[in-house]
Amino acid sequence: ILLITAVIVGISLLTFIYSMKDESVKIDLKEYKQTYTSYLYVNGSGDNKNQPVQKLSLHSGEQRIWVNYAKIPQAMKDAIVSIEDKRFWDHKGVDWGRTMHAVFNLAGGADNFGGSTITQQLIKNLTQENEVSLTRKVKEIFRAINLEKKYSKEQILEAYLNCVPFGSGTQGVQAAANLYFGKNIQNCDIAQCAAIAGITQNPAKYTPLVNKDNNRKRQQIVLAAMHDQKRITDAEYAQAMNESEHMTFVGKKSSSNTQQVWDWYTEAVIRDVQSALMSKYSCSASAASNMIYSSGLKIYSAEDKNLQNIAQNYILHSGVLDDDQQVQTGFCAVGYDGRVLATVGSRNVKTGNLVNSYATMLKFQSGSSVKPISTYAPALDKGQITYSSLVKDEKIDNYFPNGSAGPNNYSSETMSAVCHGDVTVQEALANSYNCAAAQVCKAYGVLQSYNFMTQKLGFSNCLVQTDSKSLGGMALGGQTHGVTVLNMAAAFEIFGNGGKYYQPYTFYKIVDHSGNVIIDNTKRAPVQAISSVSASIMNRLLRTVVTEGTAKAVNIDGWDIVGKTGTTDKDVNSWFVGCSPYATGAVWTGYGRNKTLSSTSYSKALWRGIFEKYLSTKAPKDFTFDGNMVARQYCMHSGLLAGSNCSDTQTGYYDIHNLPQTCSGEFDLDAASDDEENSSSTADDT
Repeated sequence: ILLITAVIVGISLLTFIYSMKDESVKIDLKEYKQTYTSYLYVNGSGDNKNQPVQKLSLHSGEQRIWVNYAKIPQAMKDAIVSIEDKRFWDHKGVDWGRTMHAVFNLAGGADNFGGSTITQQLIKNLTQENEVSLTRKVKEIFRAINLEKKYSKEQILEAYLNCVPFGSGTQGVQAAANLYFGKNIQNCDIAQCAAIAGITQNPAKYTPLVNKDNNRKRQQIVLAAMHDQKRITDAEYAQAMNESEHMTFVGKKSSSNTQQVWDWYTEAVIRDVQSALMSKYSCSASAASNMIYSSGLKIYSAEDKNLQNIAQNYILHSGVLDDDQQVQTGFCAVGYDGRVLATVGSRNVKTGNLVNSYATMLKFQSGSSVKPISTYAPALDKGQITYSSLVKDEKIDNYFPNGSAGPNNYSSETMSAVCHGDVTVQEALANSYNCAAAQVCKAYGVLQSYNFMTQKLGFSNCLVQTDSKSLGGMALGGQTHGVTVLNMAAAFEIFGNGGKYYQPYTFYKIVDHSGNVIIDNTKRAPVQAISSVSASIMNRLLRTVVTEGTAKAVNIDGWDIVGKTGTTDKDVNSWFVGCSPYATGAVWTGYGRNKTLSSTSYSKALWRGIFEKYLSTKAPKDFTFDGNMVARQYCMHSGLLAGSNCSDTQTGYYDIHNLPQTCSGEFDLDAASDDEENSSSTADDT
């Protein structure tokens, strides 16, 4: 039995290993070494994508300068080979002796493999796969073997010496030589080359600008290795060791060239392009960055220049936030095909690149703005509720961890702690009743709500498993880590385009130096999150939030604006997420920490101001509704279609194939009033 088990295990292991024999690095080293300027384009006049104009050129700066193999001094090549991989010129990508030693180390409890050749280290730098596991090591071995079949030793060493980080933000030996010695690498002597080579093992520890003594000790280890391996003579070794004791470093020089500061949209494009390249080529962030700055890409931005300028200028100069100089904001607008039209990541003038954005990067709890997408839309689409269904605006037993009933209805939106008993879906949503939303979400299913948001609305980058069990997190927007402004703006697409969710994109396509389209965002298929008729009904429900509910302040004369407000506990965050016939938009305001806002009206004021200016440049337009949505009068007391005996009615919107029954007009108004009074008397007055 033991022998059979051993054979089965052995066969399984060999099959597992063999399955990875074709693993390879997707990046072409010959292309990777080329240095071409990349360009970013935006739509031409009138937002015409067919006549793009250049907005920005992107090229390598001082931090990464490629130098050809012939211009790298022999001392630099010898130094790196001596200290990192002394059998580099002899093996076929893998040093099996060192590899077996590393495997035994791992088996003995070591927390890393070690034993990597220069070829393997190059692969790690290109892919940034640093997981300590047998699977990664096997992949790396086959990738190294296959890389050496494709490229010469000289090409691999050249790529390594130009790609590896050498501390203080430098990449490659040329940038390191410029920074540390103020010269080109071909002019560096043996001691200087050894100082650079010694950094690679731990750039933070051995960078000479920060840890000069550490670098000197490591440099001398490199020199000893070079001497022991007969790569330098006794005289060269002695001279280099003497120089090591008195070596000086130049460091950063002041430059008269000022960095071009990107606007918020351009920065979002660069980040998204980097992520897309990492995904396509299974490469590291630094490798993707090198491609952006050196490989002659043409990047076609999806920016709407008009809306971007309006949003930036309004947030900076409207005065909406002048009363509170600490409050921050983030804004995103998204078209109904997923095109990100504009984004602003802060209230402040942008003074640097690759900084945190309150719109696309940082996450905040969404509060009640999530109710339409987490609760009402999926429940309506499933047929559990209609426009006018009666829902209980009552507390749920054991809602809070201490066993008390909840949630509480009070917020700065409702200005009331009262529970309202049986209310229509329209009233509950327009007035943001928390208890009603929690009741609907509980009936629909917390896990189902989580699945809907993560699988159909793109929230898998924000929500975590704990949210799938949190009624408050899903129904009322108390997510564990929060959501981004972009997530919210994109999710609300479904209420203006027939229920389709398109993953948001900031660039149309990327074209390589040879003219090949390597990434195309315009051909992504949408997810049909809810039916077209459900989307139309939700749109009309959200219209009442603006006309008679918590978002009256965002109404724009002459335009059909729909949306939802949101605040979180203690008014730490304030949101408005809404739709116009042209685009969705989301605004968050807060301090980025657990501090009560001085006003929850900022988000609504910013949204209205930006969209009022934007829509003033647009031709009149209406939402397009599904032909199966019909308007009917309904009874305010029963939530059913109004009958001949119903006197208190309003207009609601329904799927013609799923109409409520007709009200008989037989209901007890006194009993309904008593129920409301009883529920009110037990509500928390907080």
